[in-house]
Amino acid sequence: MQTFWMRRSCNFAAVLGLVLLFSPATLAADQSDADKAVDTFNHAMLSIFHRGQGALSEDTRPIMVIARDVIVISKDGKATYPRSAPRYQQLKSTTHVLLGIIGAVTPWPDDDAGNDRWKREFSTISAEIDALLAAIDGLGLSQDSLASQKEMLEKARAFTEQALAQGELTREAVSKVINDTRPIWVENMRETARAELTALHSAVSSARAAMDEEDWAKMYIVHHGGSSVEDVNVVLLYLQRVMPEKVAAGQVMFAENAHGTDALANHVGYVIMQRNVGAWAFGDPARMEVDLLGYEAGSILDEMIEAPPPADVE
Repeated sequence: MQTFWMRRSCNFAAVLGLVLLFSPATLAADQSDADKAVDTFNHAMLSIFHRGQGALSEDTRPIMVIARDVIVISKDGKATYPRSAPRYQQLKSTTHVLLGIIGAVTPWPDDDAGNDRWKREFSTISAEIDALLAAIDGLGLSQDSLASQKEMLEKARAFTEQALAQGELTREAVSKVINDTRPIWVENMRETARAELTALHSAVSSARAAMDEEDWAKMYIVHHGGSSVEDVNVVLLYLQRVMPEKVAAGQVMFAENAHGTDALANHVGYVIMQRNVGAWAFGDPARMEVDLLGYEAGSILDEMIEAPPPADVE
């Protein structure tokens, strides 16, 4: 038979146990363990997903990668078709004097540090122009093209040296040198595009001729570039013209900022896997082209963010 003090002791022990069970230290330990468990689970699921994506990349063959060269990757290996266009690199490179000038004055110098920067950069531009002019005759350009390159470079050098001598810079002066040289670099871009398209068409045509109809029909094509040119770029314009059926079928893909043959080839598996997720989970292969939370976010933002009164409603 329990005495009063025995019952009090038992009750105290029970209460103490509950206090310890739900103490901040115990709850924190449980939370930490739970966080680790969910992180481990997340890693395991994504690893499985990525292994499936990798297997899909390996199984999706052939793939045509359009990068520096045109490379066809099949289950038997790789075949490279050179995309050599020396005029492309030569004319595009000289035109980059425009980028040098814009880079030197951006952000626009508003203080002593900014002035020091453009003066330093203009000195570099002038020196680099001198070095290029000393060697430019060896490029083998036509006389007219060579004269145009020299004219553009000499105008840019005269502008940078005059600015350095005066120790000051105006937006009007920068605009003038750009406008003065624009006709030359626009013509350069035209000839650059012609050189690139000629080399690209030759390489793609050679690759096509080496493939049978079955491989050609199932082949995916991936090209790359910066995000700013995803919708309009030389390669896509070419592919839209020579193989519109592949563009329409989703067999032409743009890999933003991807570099290297393997990275570009793997992008095909990534895109197809995203289409699979959309089809399995939503019945829409294009669903994953929208942020997974995108549709839901709109209504949540309506609840979260108060709308200010409109200034005027018509």
